[in-house]
Amino acid sequence: MSDGDEFIFESSIKDNEKHNIFNEKRYNFIVDQTSNQGAFSSGQMQWSLKTMSSQQQWTSLKEAVIEFPIKIYAKITQAASLNGGTGSAFTHSSYAGPDSIVLKNGFHQWINSAQLIVNGQTIQSTQPYENVAASYRILSSWSKDTLQKWGTTTCVALDDMTGNSTGTTATLDTVGLSNATYSTVANNIRGFDAINNQATLANRGVIERCKINNSHAATTTVAGNILGNAAVINAGISNCDYTTDTTTTPTPVGAVIFSTCAMATVRVRDIFDIDEIPLVKNIDGYLYINFNAFSVNLTNGYQAGAANNLSGALASFTTTSLNGLSCPFMINTGTNGINMDIMNANNSNALATPTIITVVGNVDGTSTNLVLPNASNSLGGTGLCTPLLTQARLVTPFYVANPRVDAALSKTQEFSTYEKIVNPIIVSAGQPVNYTITVGVPNPRKLILLPMWQNLGGVSSLGSPEQSPFDTVPATSGPFAYLNQLQVYIANKPVFQYPINYDFEMWNSEISSLGANGNVVDELTSGLLSQQLWQQNHRYYCIDLERRLESEDGAPKSVQVSFVNPSSSFGLKVIAMVFYEKKWRMVTDVCQLSSFA
Repeated sequence: MSDGDEFIFESSIKDNEKHNIFNEKRYNFIVDQTSNQGAFSSGQMQWSLKTMSSQQQWTSLKEAVIEFPIKIYAKITQAASLNGGTGSAFTHSSYAGPDSIVLKNGFHQWINSAQLIVNGQTIQSTQPYENVAASYRILSSWSKDTLQKWGTTTCVALDDMTGNSTGTTATLDTVGLSNATYSTVANNIRGFDAINNQATLANRGVIERCKINNSHAATTTVAGNILGNAAVINAGISNCDYTTDTTTTPTPVGAVIFSTCAMATVRVRDIFDIDEIPLVKNIDGYLYINFNAFSVNLTNGYQAGAANNLSGALASFTTTSLNGLSCPFMINTGTNGINMDIMNANNSNALATPTIITVVGNVDGTSTNLVLPNASNSLGGTGLCTPLLTQARLVTPFYVANPRVDAALSKTQEFSTYEKIVNPIIVSAGQPVNYTITVGVPNPRKLILLPMWQNLGGVSSLGSPEQSPFDTVPATSGPFAYLNQLQVYIANKPVFQYPINYDFEMWNSEISSLGANGNVVDELTSGLLSQQLWQQNHRYYCIDLERRLESEDGAPKSVQVSFVNPSSSFGLKVIAMVFYEKKWRMVTDVCQLSSFA
C-alpha cells in the first residue's frame, strides 16, 4: 500500500467529531516587581507566579512569553573643536540615519542569566551566558515553520553571510564570508565588522533585523500617517527617530542624534528547558532575569590633507558593561547609520578635540534620552520616538477545563528539566588545553561549546569578543572558528575513540534526538543550520553525554574537554556548558513538586 493510499484510508475511517477539551483559554499579564516608572536600575526583572496560584486553573508555563522595553540611543558626550590651520572647517555636523543600530540575533541576547523557582524548588539556577544557551536551543530545535511564526516577534534572523543571492553572476562567488578579504572585514579599529561591510559580506540577518526594529514613526510614513504616533505605539510597533545634517557647526554636547524603542519578546521555553513540564494548577514561585546592558564610546579621528570620510571618521571605540557580559546590539557607521563631525584641513593639528558619541543600550521604559523635535534643537528630529512599555511583563496562558478533562489532568506526573554549569575557556594561539568543566555532576546529558576568536583585526580590547558592537558573537561563533583534536572525558573515560575534528555531520547526529520521530522524518525535522552556515559562523559543538548504564543514574561524574586552538595568530574564548538532567515528580492539581534521582 502506498503512503497516499494509507492516508486516504485513515482519513476516511477516523472519528471526525470534535470534542471540546477546554471551556476557555485566557492569559495572565503579570508585571515585574523591580521597575520604577520604566527604570530597571537593579539590572534585574522579577515576576511572582502567585497570581496564577490564586486562579485555580491549568497554567501552561511552556507557552509563556516575556516582554520588556528596550531603548538604545546615541548621544554627543564630547564636541569636536579646531586648532585652526589653512582651510580648517567642519563640512557637516554629527547626525544619524534610521539604520544606526541593529540588534544582535534575537531579543534573548539581552538576557545574561535566568532563574526559575516553582513552589520552593529551583527548576533552573542563575548561570551566565543564558543568551548563548538560548541561541543553541533555537538553532538546534526550531524548525523553519517556527522561524516563520516566531522570527519577527523574537527578532531572530540568522547572520547568514553565505553570499548575496541577488548579486550578479560575476559576484555570486565573490560576495560572502568565504571569499571576503580579511583586511576588508577586520581591522585594528573595529575588529571583525559584520555590519559595516554589507557590500562584501551581505549579512542577511542584519537586513532582516533592521526591518524589524528601525521603523520611523514620522507622520510622513504610511503607519505614521494612517495611525498617528500614539496608535503606532499602542499597536506595539518598534520605532526610531534620528537627526539630520543641518549645519556645519559641530553637534553640541548632550544632543541625542538617534534613539530607538522596542518591545522585546522572548519565549520562556527558549531560556528554560521546560518542554516536559505539564499543565499545572496552583503554581507559585518566582522568575528572575538578569539582563545585558552596554555603553559604547565612539571617537572620531582626522586624516590630514583631505576631508574625512565615513570609514576614516571612527578612530577608536571602547565598551563598558552597565550590566551583564554581552553587548546585545551592533552599530552601523555606514549608509543610514551614525555619521560623526567631518572637517577639511591642510595640517594634522587642525583638530583640537575629537567628537565622542556614546551609544547606550539598556532595558529601559523611561522617556529620557530620546531625540527631540526639530524645533527644540534645530537638528531635524521629529520627537516621536516613544517607549512601548514602562514595565516588563510575563504573559502566561491558562486553560479552563471541562470536568472530565479536569479529572484526567489531576494526577502525579514525572518529567525532566535541564540544569547547566557554564565556564569560559581561554586558549592562546596555537596552544592545546585540557580543561575540567566540572569535577562531578549527576546525570550529565550534553556538552555545548561555542568558540569565538579574540582580538580579531588586532584590537587588544576584544579579549572578550562578545562585547564588540560590530561583531555578531555571541549570537554566532567566530568566523570559521573550530576546535582541533577535540576530545571529551566523562568520569575520565574518553567519549570518542580518538581526538576528532568535529564536522557538520556530527552536529546533525548529536542533535538528532531533538526532532520529532528521532529527526528522521524530513517533514518533522528540527534545526535551522545548513552545512555552509554551520561551517562559516555558527559552529556550535554539541556532544551527547547521556549514554550510560541505568545503574549510573544519579552518580556524579566529572566532565573534561581537550582541544587545540588551530590558529597561530589569535586566541580563542570558548563558552562551555554542561547540561545535566533533573527529574521531578509533580501532583499537578496542587503543584506539589519534589525531585528524585
